[in-house]
Amino acid sequence: MKAVNILTAVALSAGLISAASAGSIDANKVTKRASVSYSCQNNKHLVIHYGFNAAWVPVTANVEGRTLRYDRAASDRTSAFFKDRAGYRLGAGDLNGRNHKKSGVMLTAPNNRILFKGCTAD
Repeated sequence: MKAVNILTAVALSAGLISAASAGSIDANKVTKRASVSYSCQNNKHLVIHYGFNAAWVPVTANVEGRTLRYDRAASDRTSAFFKDRAGYRLGAGDLNGRNHKKSGVMLTAPNNRILFKGCTAD
C-alpha cells in the first residue's frame, strides 16, 4: 500500500511539474513575425524581418541577408540591440511586437561604420 501511495505522489508531482512547464515561454523561440520597411538618411531604404517570442519580445532581426540575434545584455526598456557573430549591430528604440513600426533603427558594420541611420518606418 505504501508503494502505491509513493507511486501516486510521484505521478501527481510529475504531472504538476509538466503542467507548470507547459505554460512557460521559450524566450528564444520565434512564434510571431513582422516585417517593417524603413526610410533612412541619404535616400536609403531598409527592410527588416523581425521574429518575436510568445511574449512579443524580440528574438531575431533579419536584415540585409543577415540574421541578428537580440542582445539581452545590451538591451533595456528604452532600447533594443541585435548583433551577429561577425559584429554587425542593429540598434532601435523601445522595440516589441506591439510597437515595432514606431521605433527608429540604425545598422552598423563590424568596424563601427554606420550603414543605415536615421531610419524611420514607412
